[in-house]
Amino acid sequence: MEKQSGELLHATAVLVGDRGVLISGPSGSGKSSIARALMDRASTRGLFAALISDDQCQIWRASGRLMCTAPAALQGGLEVRGSGLHSVDFETAAVIHLVVELIERDHAVRFADGATAQLQGVAIPHLLLPKREIEAACRAVEARLFCPQWKK
Repeated sequence: MEKQSGELLHATAVLVGDRGVLISGPSGSGKSSIARALMDRASTRGLFAALISDDQCQIWRASGRLMCTAPAALQGGLEVRGSGLHSVDFETAAVIHLVVELIERDHAVRFADGATAQLQGVAIPHLLLPKREIEAACRAVEARLFCPQWKK
């Protein structure tokens, strides 16, 4: 797939099942830890999961969808803070279905309000989650990706 003009983001992306998740936030906010935890959790449930990119994500629009890949030098590497870069299973590119933004706890929202992030002119569902709360972030991401919204 030929990449059109895109941009490089300070973010991490992971594929869980057939759904791509782009995780943004400042250094030390838990992007890599959430990606690793999502992959581990998927594996225990028998779902496919793989890293797309850690720390730097190249994104672009293709056929109305947001695509993501890793710069060639970073493909297959995932940082474990305090231990360095480690090799993990990865996919070279994926469609992004969800954007997670890691922010200060005081600014995070308790209930998703249907917000979207606009990236490369594509509206993507957007969650604002507290930094460094790995388990809670994984539950929120999995619920958003795989559970229908409750409607009464």
